[in-house]
Amino acid sequence: MDLYRTEVFVGLMAGLLAGLAFIMSLFKKKVLDMHFDERQERARGKAFQYGFFTLLIAAYAYGVSDVLLGRWCDVLTGVTLCIALALCVFAVTCILKDAYLSLREKPRTVMTFFALLSAVNLGLGVMYHISPGLTENGVLTFRAVNPIIGAAVLVILIVYIVNYLLRPRDEEAE
Repeated sequence: MDLYRTEVFVGLMAGLLAGLAFIMSLFKKKVLDMHFDERQERARGKAFQYGFFTLLIAAYAYGVSDVLLGRWCDVLTGVTLCIALALCVFAVTCILKDAYLSLREKPRTVMTFFALLSAVNLGLGVMYHISPGLTENGVLTFRAVNPIIGAAVLVILIVYIVNYLLRPRDEEAE
């Protein structure tokens, strides 16, 4: 069990460092330019509120399910499910209110990044599903975190693409 905890810790730290390095490079290249107008700021505030309350409800539901059903997933997996759900609510609300990207960000760059992020995480999920370790004694293990994140990013990407394609053509000229 100590080897498992070491693997989880090293995996978390590697993912965290890689993610921070990637985000820092996006800021340096001015791909992520977080300047929103007032309308977008209000919409993002409301989306944050929805995401926050979703997180509270999901965390409580996870706790209740653990009490009623017994241990059905690793704690970190359950927390990741709650966070992924809340992030999806936040992102989808922002996308639908046209407050997801700042006025200077390029949608195709973000879509490409999300497609890559989703593909990598879902690919790891398939790899974990093929090899033993996704479940252990009927309990969903930490290895389910990648497919959960991949599915959440895929949902956000699909909503963004559909919203982008259905947007009136007049806005594209601006």
